Amino acid sequence: MHLINRTVAALVLACTLAHAQDSEPEPVLPAAALVQPALLSGPDFHVVPEVAVRGYLADFLIDTKYGPLHADSVELLAIRVAELPALDALERASRSGAFAHALAERGRKTGRALVNVFAHPIDTITGLPAGVARFLGHEWELWSGRAQTLADRGSREFENKGDPYRAPPGPMTAGRDAAPDATEPPPEKKNRACYARAGAESAREARRYLKYGQQRREMAKVLGVDPNSTNPLLNERLDRLAWAAVWGNFSGGAALGEITGTAGQVLSYTGKIDQYVYDLEPEQLRARNEQRLLAHCSDAFAVRQFLRRGGFTDTLRTALIDEWEKLKPAAGCNELIELAATTQGEVEARYLIDALKLIRRHADTGGTLLVTGAGVAWRTHEGKLLLPLPVDYLTWNRELAAFVDQPALAARDRTALIGGAASPLAQRELTARGFSLVLRAPFDGAPAYAQSDFAAPAQAGQD
Repeated sequence: MHLINRTVAALVLACTLAHAQDSEPEPVLPAAALVQPALLSGPDFHVVPEVAVRGYLADFLIDTKYGPLHADSVELLAIRVAELPALDALERASRSGAFAHALAERGRKTGRALVNVFAHPIDTITGLPAGVARFLGHEWELWSGRAQTLADRGSREFENKGDPYRAPPGPMTAGRDAAPDATEPPPEKKNRACYARAGAESAREARRYLKYGQQRREMAKVLGVDPNSTNPLLNERLDRLAWAAVWGNFSGGAALGEITGTAGQVLSYTGKIDQYVYDLEPEQLRARNEQRLLAHCSDAFAVRQFLRRGGFTDTLRTALIDEWEKLKPAAGCNELIELAATTQGEVEARYLIDALKLIRRHADTGGTLLVTGAGVAWRTHEGKLLLPLPVDYLTWNRELAAFVDQPALAARDRTALIGGAASPLAQRELTARGFSLVLRAPFDGAPAYAQSDFAAPAQAGQD
C-alpha cells in the first residue's frame, strides 16, 4: 500500500514538474515571419524589422514620412498601411483649393476657439496595447462566476442611478457624451481630465451646429477610411480639414473629391465599413444599433451599456452587430455584449469581431455562441466545438492551459481556429488535448499573414 502511495505521489510530482516546464515567454520575432512583404515597406513607410509579441499579438512600429505609428496587431498594421494614401491625400488637400484658402483665413473665423476640441474620447485612441491575453487568462475564472440574478442587475441599475448612460466612474467614462435625454449638463467633477473638460456641452453643441462631424464623415467616405479610426496622424489631418470646411462654409467631401478623384479603396485588407457609419449622426447610429440588438438580446440594460462603454468605437460596434446577424446564433447575445462592454481598447474589440468572423467562415449558422469566461467559442448542432483564436502568434503558458481545460470547452470533436501562427509547444499541447488545429485560419478581412511556417528563435530564461 505504501509503495502504491509513493508511486502515485511520484507520478503527481512528475506531472507537476512537467506542467511547470510547459510554459514559454512571448518571443521577439522577425516581422517578415509574421506578415507578407507588402505590409513591411513601401514608398512612404518602413516597418521596424523586429517585433515583440505581447498578449499573443505583435507590436509593430511603423516609420512613415508623416511620423511614427504603432500598430498593436497584424490587423492594425494592415489598417495603418492602408490609411497611408489617405494621409497623403489630406496633405495635398491642405495645400490646394478651398481648403488652403479656408486654413489661411481661419484666424478670422468663429471656429478658431474650438480648434482643440477632441473628435474622439482619448481612451479609444490610446487603449491598452497589451494584446488579448486577458481573454485567455485568469480573467475567465472571474467571468465564469458572474451573477445574472435580478438582485445583481438591480444593484447595477441602482449604481447607475437609473440612467444606463451614466456609468460609475472608471477608465472609460471620463469622456463619455451626456445622456441623449438629459435636460441639463451633468455637474463637472473635479477629477475629470483635460480632454473631458474640452468636450463640455458648449463646445459639443458648437461642433454640432457647425456640422463638424458631418464634414468629417463625408471626407472619410471619399477617402474610404473609417471616420472613427484611432490613427492619430489621420485624425489630426481629418480634424483640421473638417474645421476648414466648416470655416469656409463648403462641402469638405466634394472639395476633397475634386482634389483626390473618386472614393478611395483603402480598406482592401480589412473589409468594408457599414454605410450607416458614414451617413448617420453618432446618436442616430447608436439608436439604430440599439434596436438591432434588442431584436436578439433580452437584456436591455446590457445593450445600453455596450453602446456607451468599452473599447469599441461606433464603427466597431456596428461591425460586431453585423457579424452577429450574419452568424445567427441560437443563443449567447446577452453574454456577448456584456463581455464586449468590458473590452479595454481597440485590439480587444477587434478580437471579438474577428472571433465571430472565424466562426462564420468555418461553421454553419444556427449553432450556439458560448461565452467561456472571458473568451468565446461555438458549439454546432452536432456537438462539435470551435474555439476561435484570432491572434498573431500563440504561445503556451499555464493560464492558456487552464483556459482550454475548462469544462465548458469539453467536446469529443473540437477545433482551434488560430488566425496567425502558433509556437511548436502551443501546437503540441493543444493537439495533446484533442484539438484539431487550423493555422492561419481564413476569415473575411483577415490580414496578410506570412504564408510559410517558421521556427521561433530560442528565448533565454524559459520556465
